[in-house]
Amino acid sequence: MPARQLRRRSVFAKTAVATSVAAMVFTGSVSAEPEEDSLSARPGPTGTTFWDVHEQPPETAKPGDIYWVQPRSDAPSGARGWNVIYVSEIQPGVEKYVSGEIYVPAGKSHSPRDVVLWNHETTGSADSCAPSRRSLGEGDQSRVPAIRALLDQGHVVAMSDYPGQALPGPSHYMVGQDNARASLDVLRAVRNLPELNASNRFVQYGWSQGGQTTMHVESIARTYAPEFEGLGAALIAPAVRIRDLTLNSMQSPELAGYVIATLPGIKAAHPQLRYSDFLTGEAMEQLPVLADGCFDIGDSASALRDPYQPGAMSPDSAWSKALTEVDDFRPAGSMPFTIYQGSADTTTPVELTSRERTALCEAGSSVDYQEFDGLDHESVVPEAAERFPTWAADRFAGTPAPNNCPQG
Repeated sequence: MPARQLRRRSVFAKTAVATSVAAMVFTGSVSAEPEEDSLSARPGPTGTTFWDVHEQPPETAKPGDIYWVQPRSDAPSGARGWNVIYVSEIQPGVEKYVSGEIYVPAGKSHSPRDVVLWNHETTGSADSCAPSRRSLGEGDQSRVPAIRALLDQGHVVAMSDYPGQALPGPSHYMVGQDNARASLDVLRAVRNLPELNASNRFVQYGWSQGGQTTMHVESIARTYAPEFEGLGAALIAPAVRIRDLTLNSMQSPELAGYVIATLPGIKAAHPQLRYSDFLTGEAMEQLPVLADGCFDIGDSASALRDPYQPGAMSPDSAWSKALTEVDDFRPAGSMPFTIYQGSADTTTPVELTSRERTALCEAGSSVDYQEFDGLDHESVVPEAAERFPTWAADRFAGTPAPNNCPQG
């Protein structure tokens, strides 16, 4: 794809439904009705100092413990929203503070509210690019597909920024299990807000990078967070296997920015890795660009002539082994899936998504695979947003999930 389209049409896309307003930094403000927005959790400061949390969780902290919350002023009409900073065990024995968002229909609920977990797409690694720091947007222009419909159904909608996004420290971009743990722990944070009256049942969905997170959530949910009941999952153009995605992107010079942006996240989980083993000196000069803007690296790196070291992705290289380790997981067969895929998607090609469909089917999940002719990585999102709320409602209602897994 042309380099100028990288921001919109690769895994670097901010969101298929975001406007320039939705990408603005959200500074946090108190609602016009603060008495309705108050929670029992500790209130955090207004403005961007909310995310300025440098300390580590105490030894007594548990995943889902809430550090503080901040009301948002941009929740859809008829709903309330908060930013939240909470504890996540992002790796076994490693606890960090992570930020996220929680939205809930206004008013009290006399029965427990089921939860929908959104796993976000690539946003850029700079702290200011994290979803909770940005405006939510309105209606079809929201950065969270179908959020209004899901709230209208009476659900809590929760989402994690993932480790290192928004808060100090390295982003764990495209490290599926670390991000999945953070997503499951935001469910625990929701349960630690008794005013929300949330149930232990959830349905999840994710786009692009969020598809990887969604797959990992399903893989570990029963063992990492057995107190929750996952009823279903939706994948939107899922970017799941990072080694194959990297090899695919390395074939296209205009995607050098994506490859470079992926490396810090993998290195965050594998600190022993060295950029110089993967990138040439010319390409390493692009690393500081990652801190300059959410998607500037796409244009900046597109002119690189020779960005990768020979053998950077040979099977025995340190980077290849690390990427293979990230990809080393299997679906648990614990919940049904629906998949929304565009036939013209070159960022997460049909053949890669079809491989995940096969893995899910073999694990025993019912899978409703839907492929949309002529749609790409971005344009498939509105189609998913139109269909997902009904699919989610059926899972909460206990309706048998549709299944078009190959038979035999």
